[in-house]
Amino acid sequence: MKRVKITVRNNTGKVLRLKPEWSKPIHGKFVIDPPLTIEESGSWTCASQGPHGPGPKGTITYETDGGKIEIEFYYNHPGGSAVSAYYVIGTPSGVIYYTIGGNLKAHDQDISIELLPIT
Repeated sequence: MKRVKITVRNNTGKVLRLKPEWSKPIHGKFVIDPPLTIEESGSWTCASQGPHGPGPKGTITYETDGGKIEIEFYYNHPGGSAVSAYYVIGTPSGVIYYTIGGNLKAHDQDISIELLPIT
């Protein structure tokens, strides 16, 4: 089984609240659930483990500012030798900046995402 561990550092200056109805794995399951909130300047870790076959894939969505801003974390750690993909989408467009670090070719992946201040 492939494993993905995602650590997010929240430097947005905003508390992010989980939207559980929008945070479901497509492949795999959460071994550690995403937290209900990500505090200002805080960090969190969640993990998803894929079954035999496709690796972990899904999205985790948070909101802030009373739902005016959404931040979606996408992960896809496919089977075989394919390179994994991770990205963050902010709604409205251009609201969030981020950096991603980690080895996207490893069997078990520890990925770090740093969210930069929301403008």
